[in-house]
Amino acid sequence: MPSGDPSTQEPTGRAPRRYRGLSVAERREQRREQLLEAGLELFGTQGYAGSSIRAVSAAASLNSRYFYESFTSREDLLYHVYQRAVADIAGAVIEATAQVDTVEDQARAGLRASWTVLTSDRRKARVIVLEVVGVSERLEKLRRENRHAFAEILVNNAMSIAGEGIRLRMDPVLTARSLIGAGMELLVDWIHGDVSASPDEIVEYLTKMYTAVALASVAEPTAEQ
Repeated sequence: MPSGDPSTQEPTGRAPRRYRGLSVAERREQRREQLLEAGLELFGTQGYAGSSIRAVSAAASLNSRYFYESFTSREDLLYHVYQRAVADIAGAVIEATAQVDTVEDQARAGLRASWTVLTSDRRKARVIVLEVVGVSERLEKLRRENRHAFAEILVNNAMSIAGEGIRLRMDPVLTARSLIGAGMELLVDWIHGDVSASPDEIVEYLTKMYTAVALASVAEPTAEQ
């Protein structure tokens, strides 16, 4: 017997039925978006551990059965909420650093872009550095991959400015990963109110640190150069 919900029916052999102006696929995507937003709200405020599938579905104004239409589990929803938040940051950083031509300006632009995304919506900050930690091996793997990807952006940006033929005294990958890790731990302190500095002050502090480390990483020219 077919379901009584017209939004899940797709007659064959004729034009797709539209329900309230939306096709079946559009309705499904709309429900998915509602669940993603509800997941961000609950995970980013009440926390992952305190947010059930029923609570997320209620926050999305949906019956719980629709949850499994888009996600296999609560962890799966967290995975995609986290991915989306990280993508927002990556897009902002790439756009902000595309037009600057010094290491200091590049550091400041990238840091300001990322911290603006995180501090203008504390839910994203909490999800990224708190709620995904230790949840599953799949999320831990994704966290590592994302840290490495941001470190790679940092290295590539810095090396594009430095140019070819530069000699380094510090491994750029290890350096970049260390800086990314330090920034994330500082964000944890900011979320918990353990630092009194404002986001703008933190961005300036990290900009100076990134710039100082970049300069210290470059070896002095030899006599042959």
